[in-house]
Amino acid sequence: MKVEIVRPFAFLDISIGGKPKGRIVVELFDDLAPNATTNFFNLVDKSKTPNFVGNYFHRVVKNFVIQAGDVVNCIPDKDYGTDVGKGNISTINEGEPFGIENGEEIDGPFKLCTANNDPNANGSQFFITTYPSKHLTGKHSVFGAVKHGKSVVREIERVSTNDDNVPKPNEKVVIEDCGVWDESMDIPIYNACYDPIGGDIYEEYPDDDENIDKESSESVYNASVIMKDSGSQLLKLGRLQDALFKYTKCLRYVMEYIPDDEQEPQWYVKYYDLKKKLYLNMSLVNLQLKDYKRAIDFSDYLLDMNNLNNQDKGKGYYRRGMAELSLNKYELAVKDFTEAVKYVPNDKNIQLQLEKSEKLRDQKKMDEKAKYAKFFK
Repeated sequence: MKVEIVRPFAFLDISIGGKPKGRIVVELFDDLAPNATTNFFNLVDKSKTPNFVGNYFHRVVKNFVIQAGDVVNCIPDKDYGTDVGKGNISTINEGEPFGIENGEEIDGPFKLCTANNDPNANGSQFFITTYPSKHLTGKHSVFGAVKHGKSVVREIERVSTNDDNVPKPNEKVVIEDCGVWDESMDIPIYNACYDPIGGDIYEEYPDDDENIDKESSESVYNASVIMKDSGSQLLKLGRLQDALFKYTKCLRYVMEYIPDDEQEPQWYVKYYDLKKKLYLNMSLVNLQLKDYKRAIDFSDYLLDMNNLNNQDKGKGYYRRGMAELSLNKYELAVKDFTEAVKYVPNDKNIQLQLEKSEKLRDQKKMDEKAKYAKFFK
């Protein structure tokens, strides 16, 4: 009879640039690395000093690792970016550092490892891999793995850094809260939507997903359609931000795996059409979220595409016009609504918005004329 190992979990709540991004939940290998695990649990315990609250990630290298745990220098009381990575405190063995326990191969992303300058000098610092790093095997203990919040790890990985790989001050990555986690607790995420509505079981970033055959254009396409439809279901429910998260995720997959138009022309057409639908949906959702700049961006992306039908062009110009109207850019709105009317001449709403924009434009010109006339009296 096989005995299933039940391991403990801990969480780290992350902000970037002062904005909450979500929770990273890690499974801890207390059976393989008891010292590293006990040490980590001590540091996520907010009742103890030191702890990880307020600690920031001081090393971020894309396609390699994200690193934190310097609870001496990378804390709110010290100037940001000063002496980073020099503090590595042990909370066990009367403060003595501890050695390597689990030297398993570091052959993939999302492995939680001790960080050190010497295999026998482990302490509070840790890193999470974002890419296979086999050259680190045997030099660091693998004492856990990311269970939830992989999208948060990926967002940390993508922050801007200086020449020393320290995140720039405006993208400071902070552990805002931490503690022990269990299945009854939430996994707050602010940069993605994990609702499986419509059958969406796919990871936020294509490289992390194990449900699709990435060598098959058909497999990736079918998964992408599920993601897009999931977003549309959320849109119908009025969950605008969640819908936008789904569309954004889908676009990552489409852009990553769109096939060559000469090698797989039929699949290329399908991907291209799906990208068009995503741009349309994302311009609409951003408009409803009142993020007018992004609504204009996605309308621009759409209108730059080839082989659009009249309905698509009409929608693109109309949505860009609505965003410009909301930003009081009446002249631009008039131009876009005029274009929209050319492609969808029987749409009364477009005509109505055109007339509204023309009136507002003309009134603005009259107000400006009256304002400047005062200077010549």
